[in-house]
Amino acid sequence: LPGDQCWPATDDWNQLNSTLNGQLIRSKPPASVCYPDQPDYNHTACQEVLEHWTSSAWHAQDPVSVDAPPEDGCPPIYFNGNSTAGDPDAGARGCNFGAYPAYVINVTSPQDVQTGIMFAKEHNIRLNVKGTGHGESTASGSLSIWTANLKDTEFSRNWTGSGCSFDNEGRMAITFGAGVQDREAFEFAAKSDVVVVGGTDSTVGIVGWATGGGHGYLTGTYGHAELLWALRGGGHGFGVVTSLTMKAYPMPSTTMWTLDITANDHTNDSSYWGRYRWRPPLSFGYAAFAYKTNSSMVDSDIRSLVSWLETKTRTDKISSAVSDVGPWIDLFHMFNLTESAGGGLPTRRTSRLLPVQSLTDKKDFLARTLQAVGPRGDYIDGPVSNFDISGTVTCGSKSSHLSSLNPSWDDAVVHLISSVSWDWTVSNSDAENLTWDVTNRKGAALRSLAPDSGAYFNEHDPNEPDWRYTLFGDNYPRLQGLKRRFDPDGMQYCHHCVGSDEWTLGKDGRLCRQPWA
Repeated sequence: LPGDQCWPATDDWNQLNSTLNGQLIRSKPPASVCYPDQPDYNHTACQEVLEHWTSSAWHAQDPVSVDAPPEDGCPPIYFNGNSTAGDPDAGARGCNFGAYPAYVINVTSPQDVQTGIMFAKEHNIRLNVKGTGHGESTASGSLSIWTANLKDTEFSRNWTGSGCSFDNEGRMAITFGAGVQDREAFEFAAKSDVVVVGGTDSTVGIVGWATGGGHGYLTGTYGHAELLWALRGGGHGFGVVTSLTMKAYPMPSTTMWTLDITANDHTNDSSYWGRYRWRPPLSFGYAAFAYKTNSSMVDSDIRSLVSWLETKTRTDKISSAVSDVGPWIDLFHMFNLTESAGGGLPTRRTSRLLPVQSLTDKKDFLARTLQAVGPRGDYIDGPVSNFDISGTVTCGSKSSHLSSLNPSWDDAVVHLISSVSWDWTVSNSDAENLTWDVTNRKGAALRSLAPDSGAYFNEHDPNEPDWRYTLFGDNYPRLQGLKRRFDPDGMQYCHHCVGSDEWTLGKDGRLCRQPWA
């Protein structure tokens, strides 16, 4: 770590910068410009930080900042010393580095990545990789590989991959640089009247989404050598991906169905959650999307379901509407008008991929589970969200043998998240209780509802008890073997990534390796 006797000398860093043609950046907390005692204090720059702190796009263009920093020792403050989260003592505590890296490499080529990894290995420095910063990719005192500016894109109508001996037929595909985000990817594809599978948020990095095995609008319709198997769904510890080629599909037409059920008496908590127990999966989110069809066909398909709901909810108001949206890119723009990061407030979440059996076999148990994970009317007890993020991901076919994607995705019809946030008025003991509650009450309820299922890597509880099975299922032993083969020195560590159980992370960010079992 910086300050240690074995930390590289200034001349070493200067030599690295020269090798990188000036692409080495000395880190500083982005909000340090708001602190009068900091050398880079700047009133105008601070105003910009305050204005954009909840913008994912802004965090993506900063070398060190991330949407949800796990430890923010330098939050943005107003001129009275209050933080954006309302902490009146933030200014008095001052600005410290927190979990930010010491140096950042602004990657312009794969060679820059190789140079950075070799330097980190030679000097025993912790390595970090940041793409767009949409998650929590940061490490105290590390050398960070920043790929956000790799924006090259190329469309091919007849792409063939090297080494694909089983299929020499050319296919439509797009190659993206590691810094390309969903909005950029989808809009680039739309220029050629095609789509690619990606996430649901416009600022999600296309590579970070893929390595985590992500969900999205089109995963339920199209869905996706050993190292490639590990990279696709095996987490973020197998390599630094500088580009990604994805299969492209003709732009589909899109039809949207919205369903709204309003109870006449919604004041009773138990009654409220009890209403969910008989609803089919698509009603959870009150919206469903159909591709390559039209409103007449969709209306015909759902008419009997709506009629059945009306017989079961005679005291409720039901509103059902079907509309033709147009090409899929119009749907994406409809739901991605703004970009937000939600930065500034501590947040914990738990989630579960739910198969259809967990929603239909034990309906009363489902109602009790939703009551346990849902809001209780307490302002610090957060919401339930993402009831129907992507539907059935693999369209009825099992794809686990093609990638290391968590097998739980094969049977998932609902991706359910429960989260809680709090502000500076909450005491440390209450914050610890909230964190405990997320894992041991909300999370335990979801695990009981679907004990054989798992969770999505990029949206799971960092305190998940059985994280190996929850995140990777039966793939973990093979992934662990590949990790030891391709990264025997454990250079690419991240929390709950494959092989992370072989390391101990100290409070100061120092990593210590444990002996292999």
